[in-house]
Amino acid sequence: MQHMRSIKKHVSLEVAKDFPEYTFAIADEEDYADELKSLGLSESGEEVNVGILGEEGKKYAMEPEEFDSDVLRSFVMAFKKGKLKPIVKSQPIPKSNKGPVKVVVGKTFDDIVMDTKKDVLIEFYAPWCGHCKKMEPDYTALGKKYKNEKNLVIAKMDASANDVPHDSYKVEGFPTIYFAPSSNKQNPVKFEGGKRDVEELSKFVEKHATKLSQQKDEL
Repeated sequence: MQHMRSIKKHVSLEVAKDFPEYTFAIADEEDYADELKSLGLSESGEEVNVGILGEEGKKYAMEPEEFDSDVLRSFVMAFKKGKLKPIVKSQPIPKSNKGPVKVVVGKTFDDIVMDTKKDVLIEFYAPWCGHCKKMEPDYTALGKKYKNEKNLVIAKMDASANDVPHDSYKVEGFPTIYFAPSSNKQNPVKFEGGKRDVEELSKFVEKHATKLSQQKDEL
């Protein structure tokens, strides 16, 4: 154990000299078991595991392999060049997702919410949230109302079990609702102030929709 710790320190110091803009640290895996789990490396089987904690809480894990200076240097360089994908906490992808409200998980956020061909209304909820449970019938009814709109998706995501991989979609309470227009996914519009019922949510959708085929005077 002491020998391995010396190797880790030597390699880390050697590589750290090449990247003075980053902070390198060595820690005992037992003391940071939760962090290791969040990186998906708790069962890697490797003597040494490496992760990067980036800006705004994003995490990056090095693929389990023999640890040496070349491997570590390549990993850090890939991060520097923006070639690494952050770790995203995610529930399993639903096998069936044909309901009126599409279920989004961490792994499908980009495919569904960030799809530039469609407008998306996304609700971030938590299973234990009373306000979320109260609005669920209205939100389902909203999904049914627009089910024939090919370019509009009514969606929801359990934000207590999945990471939201884009900083534009800040979730500071439940429920949080955003409208992501097809033409401007990085600047979603937050639903604020109104009642969370079918009527108010419909007005919100139709105000910001860019691809709605239904006539807006149907309400």
